[in-house]
Amino acid sequence: MASEQKNTPAARSGASRVMAVLDALASADPAAYPDGMSVADVARVLGREKSVVSRQLKSLLETGMVARRPSMGYELSWRLFALAVRAGDQRLTTLAAPLLLRLTETVRERTYLSVLSDGEVLTVLSEGSRRSIEAVNWVGRTIPAHRSSSGMALLMDYEDEHILDLVRRGEGGSEREAKAFLAQVEEARVRGYTVANRIFDPELVGIGAPVRDFTGRIKAAVNISGPASRIEPHIQSLAGHLLATTRTLHSSLGSDVRPGAGPSAL
Repeated sequence: MASEQKNTPAARSGASRVMAVLDALASADPAAYPDGMSVADVARVLGREKSVVSRQLKSLLETGMVARRPSMGYELSWRLFALAVRAGDQRLTTLAAPLLLRLTETVRERTYLSVLSDGEVLTVLSEGSRRSIEAVNWVGRTIPAHRSSSGMALLMDYEDEHILDLVRRGEGGSEREAKAFLAQVEEARVRGYTVANRIFDPELVGIGAPVRDFTGRIKAAVNISGPASRIEPHIQSLAGHLLATTRTLHSSLGSDVRPGAGPSAL
């Protein structure tokens, strides 16, 4: 009964009004509201009574969804941003799982979804090809970013010096290896996907592509990995299937930014 009461038109209307307040704060131009938005500012944007908006902001302040500056101006809180990031992570893995399965069934090689964690590549999802010889399941394990096609993809938007420094500080990362890795990243930026030819294992070739979130930032990478004898002759066709998958995942995450777009200064 209680759950039915919570789903009444009045409750839904109340939730919509609260979301409108959050949207107003999120859309505020920092140049126009350098000290945050006042109650009067929010009321004016929404066309509501100040007393109503004041109560809504007070409630959001108590829940931690908004914060108030010393100037008494309101803004979105870091707690809200943290929740958004966690929700984005869950959404990413939920949306990626069936796409990874479909990709694996199409290319008949093992596929992976990976993220960057403390300068290394962490695999969070993987689908096996069910072939007698295939790359290993790497879920929950990390490898240096400069040893994989996923690492190249995850670093594509980083500044060159950051990439060089990351490889230099990594396990066995010499200056020569750092420059060679950067050259591969630069090639990947142009064509939109990465190729790691026997750099992790002398018998394996990996192909990777970045996945961007709704802000346009690289959130994860999808890659295909398998025996060099099977991958090398078909790199372009496999890359086509890979890019189609990342475009679908990218679109599902709500971004209009094209996967594989050129680097941005971070």
